[in-house]
Amino acid sequence: MRGAKRKALVIGGGIGGLTAALALRRSGWEVEVFEQAPRLREVGSGLMVSPNAMRVLFGLGLRHVVERGAEMTHFEMCSWRGTPLVRGRSEELGFCADAPPTLFHRAALHGALHEALGSEGVHLGARLARFEDDGRTVRAWFEDGREARGEVLVGADGLRSVVRARLHPGEPLRYAGYPCWRGLVRAFSHPALPRGILRETQGAGVRFAAGYVREDLVYWWATANWPREQPVPRGDKAFLLETFRTAHAPIPELIAATNEADVLRNDLHDRRSLERWGEGRVTLLGDAAHPMMPNLGQGACSAIEDAAVLAAVLEETEDIAGGLRRYEARRQSRTSWLQRGSWMFGVVGQWKNPLAVWLREQSIRLTPMRVMMKQYEQLWGWRLEAGQ
Repeated sequence: MRGAKRKALVIGGGIGGLTAALALRRSGWEVEVFEQAPRLREVGSGLMVSPNAMRVLFGLGLRHVVERGAEMTHFEMCSWRGTPLVRGRSEELGFCADAPPTLFHRAALHGALHEALGSEGVHLGARLARFEDDGRTVRAWFEDGREARGEVLVGADGLRSVVRARLHPGEPLRYAGYPCWRGLVRAFSHPALPRGILRETQGAGVRFAAGYVREDLVYWWATANWPREQPVPRGDKAFLLETFRTAHAPIPELIAATNEADVLRNDLHDRRSLERWGEGRVTLLGDAAHPMMPNLGQGACSAIEDAAVLAAVLEETEDIAGGLRRYEARRQSRTSWLQRGSWMFGVVGQWKNPLAVWLREQSIRLTPMRVMMKQYEQLWGWRLEAGQ
């Protein structure tokens, strides 16, 4: 149900925030986006957008976005020496038929969302200072003196969300026990890395994954158990070259071919699940609501799902505060499950003891394919119309 046109204030101009703005605008809302950075751009390297999120993008009129990435046609998980522990093809997963899993450079996906939304109503250099909900509207103040007022405020401002901090002060971050290094390699070719594959390799306390995000661009990421905020010996690239020196091809070759400036390190953190996300006319979305480890590839994807559900729920109601609580209730079970699964996948993936590594490999190798397919369906089979 819709009355007069209503306004939503979206705090954060990342993938989740822009998707929410697009979805809300298509539902008849006026939307203003406030991004603290001076330019609207996505930093980082690559990401996979799985079918659950691709369906949302297609529903928002972004079917062409596939052309900006590289479709993932097959996937593997390997041992340190390159022995496949599990492998599959996307075409074998029936729930992928309408929306292919696609690898993107983050900037390519972010750029497509920005182009679709346009620059009208997008405010840069706008760091939120505080907000106030009077029961009828939400008023936001920014550090540079700007103010804004709307019927809804959506905190889509990431792991260190200002909105979440005001709603839930004093929450600690939880360190995973390992950083993630990410890199991009241009004009790389190796017979052991065919186009269309996403391959993850698990070793003793280390992991590595790689795939093409464009015809001429490979994205890779690596993890290694390491203390938080502690520098590694001789710099990141040298450390990774030594750490993965005996891994199967083309892992050492990819690291060697990466420019030092293209290697990014982020210590990985999440937060524990919230029993409630928002209050009144204020809610959270994406990493601000449910930050998770990247191990299942669902961080950005779950933010895209959030955006679709938020817009759908608000389109159906005039009771905004009640609608926001229904949105949160619809999302909490799935996002909590994703948070737990992403954390535990990393715990097991980072096992270092040789016996534990052997047990992990045997467990993966002996898991029936039908069980694997069921797990992928839980991750990738999500649809907005299913009411989740």
